[in-house]
Order: sequence, then C-alpha cells, then structure tokens
Amino acid sequence: MEKFSGKVVIITGASSGIGEATAVAFSKQGAKLTICGRNKERLEETAKKCRDNGAEVLQIVGDLSKFEELKPVIDITVSKFSRIDILINNAGRLEHCPISELQLDLFEDLFAILVRAPVFLCKYALPHLKETKGCVVNVSSTASLKTFPLTFNVSYEMFKAALDNFTRGFSAECASYGVRVNSINPGVVKTRLVENLKYTKEQQEKIMEYFSKIHKLGFMEPETIADGIVFLCSSSHITGIMLPVDSGSLNA
Repeated sequence: MEKFSGKVVIITGASSGIGEATAVAFSKQGAKLTICGRNKERLEETAKKCRDNGAEVLQIVGDLSKFEELKPVIDITVSKFSRIDILINNAGRLEHCPISELQLDLFEDLFAILVRAPVFLCKYALPHLKETKGCVVNVSSTASLKTFPLTFNVSYEMFKAALDNFTRGFSAECASYGVRVNSINPGVVKTRLVENLKYTKEQQEKIMEYFSKIHKLGFMEPETIADGIVFLCSSSHITGIMLPVDSGSLNA
C-alpha cells in the first residue's frame, strides 16, 4: 500500500542531496510532488527519478533566498494540484566563515535562505495545510544543538537554532488546526553542500578527521535523512520535536 497516495508534497532544495532523496522516497509512496531548486538540470534529474516511480511532478526553478519567489511556490502548487498536504523546508546554504571575517551581505543571504524562506513558506502554506490537516518538516542540523570546533560556521549554527525555535513555536500555533510541525537535525551527510565548502586542504583534513571520530556509525547518506523525514510525516501524534539523526555525534 502506498502510504502517501494522492498526497501533495512540496520539497525545497530538491535538486540534490537530502531534498532529492526525499523526493524519490515520497515518489515511491504515491505522492504528487512539487520540487524546487536553483539548478534546472539537476532538478530535472530528480524529476525523472520520481516520474520513473510513477509520481506526478511539478518543477519550480528559482532562488528561495529572493523573497518574491516564495509565495509563487505555494500558489503554483495549489493551482496545479488543488491542495497541499506536506511542506518540506530543505533548501539551505552552508558557509565557512568566522565571525571576524563575516560581511553583511553573506549574513543576510544566509538568513534569507535558512530562516526567512521556511518561515514565510509556512505562512503561505498554512491555510492549505489547515484544510488537509497536513504537516511541515523543517530540515535543521545538529549544528543548532551543539557547537562543533574547527568549522567556523557560527552564523549557520545560530540560524539553524532560530529555525528550531520557530518549529517549536509554530507547532504550538498549529496544533489546534491539526497541523503538525517538526524538525529533523542531521549530522554530517554526504552531499554537495558539504563538498562545496571552501576549506584549505589542511583545514579539511583536520575537520574530516574530527567528524569521522565523533560520527561513530559513519557519515550518512541522504537517504537516511529522507527516511527520517518520511517517518515524521507518517506519525500522526508527533509535533514540535527536533529529531537528531546524528550517527552518535551529539553524544561524542
């Protein structure tokens, strides 16, 4: 039996990594998908994988750090599918930047994609989620729960912590509507987001040695996080939680 047959799922940041894996996972469960991403070619690759599983897929190419591109994601989805059941806020950006080197434009760009985008997508989706008694999963990070040495990602950490607090507050606001809101907090996952960090070779070696040591069960594949997201969307009485999928790193 297809668990999400007929359900409409929006997934941001779906052109690679966790977003791609999550789209594929839902496509195997009968969901209809809106997938969003900046890279048209990679988004098409995700769409093809989902269509090969029999899913109906709507692709939206755009940059969700631009405020004016947020509401159309919801409007176009409703125009196409007439409903929204699940919103997965996965689009993100990870930067190596000590506070001593931080510039305002980078700070604002990080805030726009890590906090503003999920908050306003939730706002715009809420009327439709009320109708379906749907749910939201915000993709956060273990970096919101613990400071990791050597990485110099303080802005990223603080914005993910803000996302967690938004999840808690918004879940309380939505409970009376039957709408559930949760976060998933991954440790290190093998994605382009991690690969593209601009560390020196020496920094990279030290960081990867450290993370290898604390991720006792090894680095995770995107599919591991996708499984956790599907679980949160399947459980009708879980709301307002941060679910770490961390390979033991928080207890190191």
